[in-house]
Amino acid sequence: MAFFAEAASPYLPLGKTAYLTSSFGESRGTRYHAGIDLSTNMEEGWPVLAPSDGAVEFAARGAFGYGRHIKFKAKDEHIWLFAHLSEFSPKIDSLIHREMLKKEKANVHLSLKLRFKKGDTLAYSGSTGIGNPHLHVERRTSNGKVALNPCKMMQCTDTIAPYILDAAPFDSGFAIKIVDYSREPLENPMSVYSLDVFQGKKLIFSKKYDSLPFAPDKMAKIKEDLLNVQDPDTVSDWHFIKAKGGKNIMAVAKDFANNVSKKELVIRSDSLKLKDKDTAIVFLDTVPPSLGKVFLKTDFAGKVQCRIPVLDSLAGGLDFDSVDFRDKNGKWVIFDFHYNTKELLVEKRDFDFKEPLSLKLCGKTKACKEEKIKCE
Repeated sequence: MAFFAEAASPYLPLGKTAYLTSSFGESRGTRYHAGIDLSTNMEEGWPVLAPSDGAVEFAARGAFGYGRHIKFKAKDEHIWLFAHLSEFSPKIDSLIHREMLKKEKANVHLSLKLRFKKGDTLAYSGSTGIGNPHLHVERRTSNGKVALNPCKMMQCTDTIAPYILDAAPFDSGFAIKIVDYSREPLENPMSVYSLDVFQGKKLIFSKKYDSLPFAPDKMAKIKEDLLNVQDPDTVSDWHFIKAKGGKNIMAVAKDFANNVSKKELVIRSDSLKLKDKDTAIVFLDTVPPSLGKVFLKTDFAGKVQCRIPVLDSLAGGLDFDSVDFRDKNGKWVIFDFHYNTKELLVEKRDFDFKEPLSLKLCGKTKACKEEKIKCE
């Protein structure tokens, strides 16, 4: 099933059906997920289409967080954000490219006013920032202060109704255990769109994930909403219900594609217990990152790239602090970092692969590695 505001031509950000892999309001530990994630079948380069006439007013290129992303102001004044992109459309790319050369920085943020028509290609999906290839989509109010449920204005494909699993007492109320998936196999557990709880015929609790304020104190309320309990099943959410009730309840859960589950539950006798707070572990890494074997690759857009694998000493992954590429004359060279494959890369359009390339790579404790590279 698909949930969208109007029956006529729902907005498809990728121009075709794409399943949800993360939902709006899903837990991110200390905050809610402010958008949705769409599957691109582990592929990069799917065109990202404009939802209406409007303008790209911001574009950024970076290795972490959102990675490459854009903000598009639609005809209705709402803002759409598309993140983890592999490429921008050519007219955005040329301006970002110029800004990088001007500032000699690989990470840049640029305010724009580039007009696009509904259905125009704004960018291409990818995996910059973090994670496997997918598209992150957000819809915000015109002032950018409130995240809105994108599924209200687009197609969100999910074929499986939520699973209502259990209920248990907690604090001054009780909690209900629920998990949702979008398709088989049951991977990428998600949150639900709405939850109603009845005691007999009386509605004692109701909530919907329609909007989320970006303010840190509002986002932190997730700890009161979704409990972090001592439970070996970590894929489901315990939703806290601050209400007095008897032993028997009826839970009604709906997902973002309008699939509904109803289940009568008996609140079990043993109370839930919260997990102890996680202790932050600080690693001291004094060994500079090392490099793997350099190789050439042509991406989906036909751009020839020189790729340099980065091998770090920390088991948790990369921790490098700064990267600098220079040609034989000391001129700064544009580069990128592919988080998913942990590779630095330089494109042939930015550097003559016949020439030597100087790389300086420093870890967070400022232990650095300098090396000459030949892209061949």
